[in-house]
Amino acid sequence: MKRLIQILSVFCIGVLLFGCAPKEAFSEIDIDALELQDKLEAKEDFVLIIEREGCTYCEALDAYIEQTQDEHAGLVLYHLDSTDFELSRKDEEGMTLVSNTEEGNILLEMAPYFLYTPTLYKVEDGKAVEAGIGYNESTHEVSLWDVDSTIDFDKAKGQDFWQFVQEGQSNQEG
Repeated sequence: MKRLIQILSVFCIGVLLFGCAPKEAFSEIDIDALELQDKLEAKEDFVLIIEREGCTYCEALDAYIEQTQDEHAGLVLYHLDSTDFELSRKDEEGMTLVSNTEEGNILLEMAPYFLYTPTLYKVEDGKAVEAGIGYNESTHEVSLWDVDSTIDFDKAKGQDFWQFVQEGQSNQEG
């Protein structure tokens, strides 16, 4: 009986110490294009957000992240600023971009149909597999799209921003 009580005591202490341990806080890690390329070449799994200066949707999303990040402990989001990538439309009515910079070309090699900010990518095994494009400030949703074509916002389904990040994070743990 004493042995059983000891085992139960150790178990309860373990649960209290480790089962209730707080998760690490949400973190947003700034990376540049060369660091992105390294992560892709290493075939890593991660969630990437691409933003640029002067983007009002990016600013609204950043405010939402700041406001709600404490509710999403343990999640990691990699952040790439595309402001200086000299991205421009391939042709006047085109739906694809070109760049005159090495950094811009690294991004476009990973995501040839990247067009709007903010855009999130779920990256698995070093490949972008799904995109969450734009940000709806009233619903806190991104528009889901594949990475093999330019988005059609009329056909895209919305998904909660944090759910998109969480699902990408779940892939990292699996």
